[in-house]
Amino acid sequence: MTGGGLWMLAWRNLWRNARRTAITVVSVGSGLTGLLLGQSLIETIQVQLVDKATGVHTGHIQVLESKVADMKFPDRYIDDPDAVERVLRGTANVAAFQRRLVVTGLVSSKTESAGVMISGVEPGRDSKVLRMATYLKAGKGLTPGDGAYLGDALAAQLGVKLGDELVLMATAADGSMGAELARVEGLFHSGSRTFDTALLYVDVEKVQRLLSVEGRVNGFVLRLEDATKIAATRARLAAALEGLPLKASTWEEIDYELVGIRDYQDALLRILLGVVFVIVALGILNTLLMSMYERVREFGLLMALGARREFIARLVVAESVLIGSLGAGLGLLGGSALILYFARQGLELPVKDAVNFFMPFDSLLYLRFDWGRHLVALGAVFATCVLAGLPPALRAMKLKPAEALRHL
Repeated sequence: MTGGGLWMLAWRNLWRNARRTAITVVSVGSGLTGLLLGQSLIETIQVQLVDKATGVHTGHIQVLESKVADMKFPDRYIDDPDAVERVLRGTANVAAFQRRLVVTGLVSSKTESAGVMISGVEPGRDSKVLRMATYLKAGKGLTPGDGAYLGDALAAQLGVKLGDELVLMATAADGSMGAELARVEGLFHSGSRTFDTALLYVDVEKVQRLLSVEGRVNGFVLRLEDATKIAATRARLAAALEGLPLKASTWEEIDYELVGIRDYQDALLRILLGVVFVIVALGILNTLLMSMYERVREFGLLMALGARREFIARLVVAESVLIGSLGAGLGLLGGSALILYFARQGLELPVKDAVNFFMPFDSLLYLRFDWGRHLVALGAVFATCVLAGLPPALRAMKLKPAEALRHL
């Protein structure tokens, strides 16, 4: 029999029991649809987590003093920021950068005080590197001088409004207690409890005076043109900074918790993929074994008429290939439709409530395709369908025509 005849016969055999075949195909398709949707959801969450972390505080890369132990709260200073700036200006893929000086301290109003992280930034550059200016709620963004940009929750805690004065205090580099006045210039609302209650932005020069470290900073924050080339950009920076007491660190090294979350989510996806494989394999195996049991006499007659055992095996495998193709196609169609729908309409999940304590996070997730993972899942489900057809095929090859013809 020709190849086309084999496939035609396999197709007809499948629909002898249309209900059973349809249930199997729908099961395979539903499993793949759920898997594709899960992959898209995880990919969307991971991309947004990285985008928010790098966009509101960390940046893609930071240049720090080489002996800094805690990169989240650097406590050592870069003595020659101008040398670093010259390197950054000559480094490809660096879209924008700014000097930053971060310190934990105390902020006081006329009636209240609160512990905060004081972030000294360059007002003219900050909005090009980070996106905290986009959360402006009242007033205006930070400008050079004595202005302060703080969260609305912190302002409410301190009992201050636009135009009110604040006193910033922190331990200076020489061990003394530094103090500076700042005037509330703008209020932001990011939705993150940590950001809105514990972050205060001022001009970097004010923090330099506060800490008695004029001309020095404890880091540069960089935004890249192409974040996918972060490793190559970091390598170029490391080479350019060689010989200086400095290091270039990526967001993965600084926000290592996000890397742990990403790895945990990837592990869950692999477990889900394994569960889908098992379900698909058992469904296909059950369908083909039942079909073979019902057709034992038919197989015996075919072999008695001269059909080779290899033909019987190929016929059973062809049926599993057809089921796999139909199920994979249905799953790809269903998964793509759901992802496209939620890419346009958005999917509201309680992820925001879980993440917002640490960083701003959007309430709606606009799903995106992750074709690398999707194609792996599609190929793996199809391969599982084909492999599930091998045991029935091997069993069919072992049938003896005389015994098969007596089968009831």
